[in-house]
Amino acid sequence: MVQQTRLFKVSPVLTGIVMVMLAVAFSLLFAKSASAHGYIEGPASRAALCKTGANVGCGAIQYEPQSLEAKGNYPAAGPADGQIAGAGAFPELNVQTADRWTKVNLNTGANNFTWKLTAAHATKEWKYYITKPGWNPNKTLARSDFDLFCSFNDGGKRPDFSVTHSCNIPTDRTGYNVILAVWEISDTGNAFYNVIDVNLGGNNGGGATPAAPSTPANLTSSAQTTSSVSLSWSASTAASGIKNYEVYRNNTLVGTTTTTSYSDAGLTANTTYSYTVKAVDNAGTKSIASSALSVKTAGDSSAFPAWNAATAYVGGSKVTHNGVSYQAKWWTQGETPGSAGVWQAI
Repeated sequence: MVQQTRLFKVSPVLTGIVMVMLAVAFSLLFAKSASAHGYIEGPASRAALCKTGANVGCGAIQYEPQSLEAKGNYPAAGPADGQIAGAGAFPELNVQTADRWTKVNLNTGANNFTWKLTAAHATKEWKYYITKPGWNPNKTLARSDFDLFCSFNDGGKRPDFSVTHSCNIPTDRTGYNVILAVWEISDTGNAFYNVIDVNLGGNNGGGATPAAPSTPANLTSSAQTTSSVSLSWSASTAASGIKNYEVYRNNTLVGTTTTTSYSDAGLTANTTYSYTVKAVDNAGTKSIASSALSVKTAGDSSAFPAWNAATAYVGGSKVTHNGVSYQAKWWTQGETPGSAGVWQAI
């Protein structure tokens, strides 16, 4: 008897299902390996201060401070000297002069460093470096400028979305220094690099320069007209007391106030503005800028004619009635804006 070999034909539908499943699996694997992001929000890093508007001219990092990612295993590998602050990808952050960046007032000794993780990732270790005594603040940052002063080994553990480390800043540092924080990822070979520009006053508990006022929080706008915006925020605190607040529109100082509210006038109708607020204490020290708030002024309703019950309107017609602008959805006559569904407020 001759044995016959039967060949099975694979269904095209089954093949398609398998391909889709493989694509999804690879997508999930890639997302897992590429989704780790984070930055230091307290004390605010150079990139975090770009996000709030305290630092300007930062480039794209102002929109994504969590993206300072490069090869890991620093200092043996990682960004090249001169590109450390920008992680080799954001050149604006590499500019280095004594007065280029907003500084955070700190004391030497014990300090907390808090990371905000937008995607937690299995972690190898956290490392903190500080510029050496006598470093040149007008030269781009290099490995030779830094000393390691604090580290934590996580051994591959996945962290929480907020991570705080307590480290002792060396007491022989004073004035302007740069702290470099490195988050080494355990399963991608990459790391995240954050620099913090600090002004060191001395040892904690030893007559150091007082810390800066707390950052104004909860910045909101309660009212907008065609030419003004009303702002309010939560009060800041400081050891010497709060003297006043500075209000910035589009990163430009527009006024001060001794209260926690401000009305900005002389604006253009139907225009979006960005606002931040800084607290100033009685010693003249300023806080970090608040988170930015975008506010749009009201549209100029005077551009549209007043509604008339005797007039026939077609879809798209615009009118004003009782101080509100409306647009007709379809043909209408005698139907009152604000009451009839044919009118839509704009």
